[in-house]
Amino acid sequence: MTQHFKIIILSFFILTVLQSATAAKVRLNINNEIITRLEQDIRNDKYGKITGIVILDTQGRIVYDKYFKFCNRYTLNQISSVSKSIISLLLGKCLDSNLIQSIDTPMYEYFPEYADIFEKDTIKKLITIRNLLNQTTGLKFNEWDYPYNYASNSLIAVVENNFNWIDFFMNLPVDTLPGTKFSYNSLSSQIIAEIISRISKKPFNKLVEEQLFVPLKITDYQWDFYGENGYPAWGGIHLTTYDMAKFGLIMLDNGHFGNTQVVSSQWIKESTANPVHFNNNTLYGLQWWIDLPTNDEEMIYAAGYGDQYVFVCPEKGMVVAINANNFTDYHWPKSTILLAHELIEAVIPEKN
Repeated sequence: MTQHFKIIILSFFILTVLQSATAAKVRLNINNEIITRLEQDIRNDKYGKITGIVILDTQGRIVYDKYFKFCNRYTLNQISSVSKSIISLLLGKCLDSNLIQSIDTPMYEYFPEYADIFEKDTIKKLITIRNLLNQTTGLKFNEWDYPYNYASNSLIAVVENNFNWIDFFMNLPVDTLPGTKFSYNSLSSQIIAEIISRISKKPFNKLVEEQLFVPLKITDYQWDFYGENGYPAWGGIHLTTYDMAKFGLIMLDNGHFGNTQVVSSQWIKESTANPVHFNNNTLYGLQWWIDLPTNDEEMIYAAGYGDQYVFVCPEKGMVVAINANNFTDYHWPKSTILLAHELIEAVIPEKN
């Protein structure tokens, strides 16, 4: 079976399970023996500096929560690139409201002031909103070639030198044709946010607050600010672990939070429907990752530098949010993704 065919089958499976997750009323129980072992390993730093874990069921009930390293349920955590998945949900809201007709619209249509650049390098005119979402813009950006504590890292260089983020992105050299190669570029999220701001005529951070934080009842948060560049769409949001988990609940519950339809079910499906290949174990959708199964548990997830994660497991009807302070290139004995799989294994569904 070819890799491409496997991706198609996996995508169909995820969509089917997501559609049925809302209807299934499942009570989740915890295997205390597994949890006790995991908590001991966490205290011994087997997974690094884990600060908080929250598990929710489809109805948003807390099945399990635990905090470490002097943190508690009210601690605000830097969620890094989990912010990108939040921006993706906001873009879905723009589609729902017909502010954007299609994510296959070319990027250049929203940036007339850069017409000279697009005319000089016409390949850039092929970059669509979809390419921005799934990291296939074809532009050269060395974000993952160097650690984030190195000045050679492209994102760090942009931030530390106080470059204009939009201008820097538009002037990046072309590496490949858009849509042909996955290349992680945090500035792509900033372009998406700028498009949202231009079409809505509102700052995108205010829209995040109004359209997402308010219906999700998120009142305590912080957002980093970078002078003339403003609020980052690629990171910078600080949330509690519980509030971070709510965004996974939207993915799990077909766009719902409680009785509120926050984002359309169509956008939830679209977010993982046509993922691009990252490696043999992982796919990338519209700013949501997809973990290829090594067992029976499918996982969709948002991920941030430092090991902040929101894992969505449609098969069991659960969300696992994990926060950590692993802001280092050191490889801990066990990965946070492994911890997520072990936590999922510790949850036992019980049909009502």
